[in-house]
Amino acid sequence: MKISRNVPFSKGYNEIVTKKEHPEMTGMEFGVLSMGNKDKLSFDYNQEVIYVLISGKITFSWNNNTETVERKSCFHEESKVLHVPQNTLVSIECLSDTAEIAISRTENQKSFSAKLLKGPDCLCANEERGAGTLNECSTRIVRTFFDRSNCPQTNFFVGEVVSYPGKWSSFPPHTHVEPEIYFYKFLPENGYGFAEIGEDAYKIKNNDLTGMPCNKTHSQATAPGYAEYYIWVIRLRDEENIITTVDPQHSWTTGKDAKYFPEL
Repeated sequence: MKISRNVPFSKGYNEIVTKKEHPEMTGMEFGVLSMGNKDKLSFDYNQEVIYVLISGKITFSWNNNTETVERKSCFHEESKVLHVPQNTLVSIECLSDTAEIAISRTENQKSFSAKLLKGPDCLCANEERGAGTLNECSTRIVRTFFDRSNCPQTNFFVGEVVSYPGKWSSFPPHTHVEPEIYFYKFLPENGYGFAEIGEDAYKIKNNDLTGMPCNKTHSQATAPGYAEYYIWVIRLRDEENIITTVDPQHSWTTGKDAKYFPEL
């Protein structure tokens, strides 16, 4: 699926994916919180929740903790992520002219410690992935926040990708049983890319979202001249870890000795 926004986000929480309207996402919910200077909002969900600062300066308050974080550019700067278990009261105060926070939620009755993650705290802070393969056509920056290897109680596998202009990411196309959400930003904002989902392709613009149901192959391409950022969110199965399968007809492209046109 593809969900596009033709108008800017309204101030407050902007709901995009819900359990009721998008059952193929197996309980994942996603939205974007838009704030202005001195706005203060509180959230207390009976779900596991991830708050990702996309841009702005804000103060997070939770469990008698208070910390101010700032991110001027999600393209150039490290991640700032608050991860909390169900029934955790979180207050957010905006200290800049504007701020945007992506909020992902899912059911999870397991207990774990709430954590504010900054770059080095993440599972993978800033990996240049794809370098040295595919004639550098799939080089991108990957920031993985966490999975069950560093948070065994989570039901999420989540992170960010920054794709360089004119390049692909997540190629060759791959699939997994678990559904996945991508939420996009472009630099400059009038940029675009293409999302491949199964046999379909969608033109993707700033603030668009795509959802990949289980077992649908997917990959991304970015238009020349524009950088693409997306948050990726995977809802793990309750008792099983993710297994990713590359589309076998294109797997040869990542082989150590693969040769491409004009050498092919």
